[in-house]
Amino acid sequence: MAFQRTISPIGLLLAGIGSIIGSGWLFGPLFAAQIAGPAAVLSWIIGGLLMIVIALTFAELGSAFPVAGGMIQFAQYSHGPLVSFMIGWMVWISSVAVAPVETLGIIQYLANYIPGLLTSVQNTHVLTNTGMCVAAVIMFLMCILNFYGARFFSRSNSIITAIKLIVPLLTIVILMSLSFNSGNFHDANSGGFAPFGWHGIVAALPLGGVIYSFIGSNTVLQLAGETKNPQRSIPLALIGSMVFCIILYAFLQIAFVGAISPTSFAEGWNKLRFAGDTGPFSGLVAALGLSWFVIIIYADAMISPFGTGFVFTASTARIGYGLSQIGFMPKALAKLTSHGIPLRAIMVNYVIGLLLFLPFPAWQKLVSFIISCFILSYIIGPIALVGLRKTKPEAHRPFFLPYATFISCLAFYICNLLIFWTGWHTVSKMMIALSIGLIFFAIHCIREKNNLWRNEWRGAWWLLPYFGLLTLISYFGTFGGGKEVISFGMDFFVIGLLTIGIFCFVTKGKNKLS
Repeated sequence: MAFQRTISPIGLLLAGIGSIIGSGWLFGPLFAAQIAGPAAVLSWIIGGLLMIVIALTFAELGSAFPVAGGMIQFAQYSHGPLVSFMIGWMVWISSVAVAPVETLGIIQYLANYIPGLLTSVQNTHVLTNTGMCVAAVIMFLMCILNFYGARFFSRSNSIITAIKLIVPLLTIVILMSLSFNSGNFHDANSGGFAPFGWHGIVAALPLGGVIYSFIGSNTVLQLAGETKNPQRSIPLALIGSMVFCIILYAFLQIAFVGAISPTSFAEGWNKLRFAGDTGPFSGLVAALGLSWFVIIIYADAMISPFGTGFVFTASTARIGYGLSQIGFMPKALAKLTSHGIPLRAIMVNYVIGLLLFLPFPAWQKLVSFIISCFILSYIIGPIALVGLRKTKPEAHRPFFLPYATFISCLAFYICNLLIFWTGWHTVSKMMIALSIGLIFFAIHCIREKNNLWRNEWRGAWWLLPYFGLLTLISYFGTFGGGKEVISFGMDFFVIGLLTIGIFCFVTKGKNKLS
């Protein structure tokens, strides 16, 4: 049974916006300000623009090959099963974790009214046994709502997204009109506009929740197989959702910095603290005496993360569907219900999501790992675009990216920088996850008793030097526990050399369409 193409262009655009606006807006402005100071507003603008460059490559791929589980299928078409599996493995791991992360965001706010859901361990709020039970119920509700298929998904998500937009917009208006101190942006005693320089600005991209907030746009690709007029809808939804959210998040950061009392960052922005900062915006609004709006923010703290988790529950099931379609997961996961949804894949992801609460019972513990895995999977966009222009020149491309080779190389460079900026501690854990994926691929080949591993490895051996060098550069870099051998500034050059070398090798050959 095939997926039903019932999601409208506007429904897909709202799905992109809805998956971007989740718990990131509730926590990101605080964390970004602690890392970059007032210059965090630049982090949101730069982060969004960088993600748009990457999204441009996917816009052409999505319009030319509108299939469910798009990122995995693009890799399959362009570079074969091994690369496809590695991309799918990283997409799947990171996507499965999004619903639990958003659920943790809900629980953190909910705990203000229902005691006993969280406990403090080493200054980190983690789930109690009761909290895990409540989290299981919330995630199960996401699964139930997705059971009714793409038509219900499109309509209900449009309503959820509309609600999610109102509160952030009202928050901006209220804070900027009632409590805005422009002096916070250039306070000399706290280091001025950019107290930590460009290092802080780029460090805030992965560590301040900036990139985590923008990665939600990839749900557009996972839902491509259920979209009406995908050739028009996919580019519109990808680029449109990113542009809208860049503007929204930039103004949220401006409103947040302007509303903070100067005494809150008197010891420096990295020690920014104020009453109620576990719910940053609600704490600021409460200080203004607007108790009625505090209640609204807390209500949105339930709706926004739920909406994002709801979207990812749908899109992650399509990733499992895509992996099963190409033989890397059990065929049973490709079975669709009469509503046209992969129910078995949804339930498998639900169980795995629950298991993630055991090693990662706190919001902060999951986010940086998710970012690194997602961005690594994004490398397939620029690589597959150039590869498929060479191997499938006959494919109809309603959205035709100009200067594709240059933009693809730039997008690949951006991906490598974003991975590097997550820091050594995160990159090392991500490489462990990749190694586990390679083991699963080898087991698959042994089980199928074929020469797939041997045949595919000849064309995908570049993965080893790529991953190895990226890990080594991270180890000697200045981010996230690196040894600081490669100085900030020089690392741009080193990552550039890695990018050009790998990109030229992987995409070698004449490109017939560029």
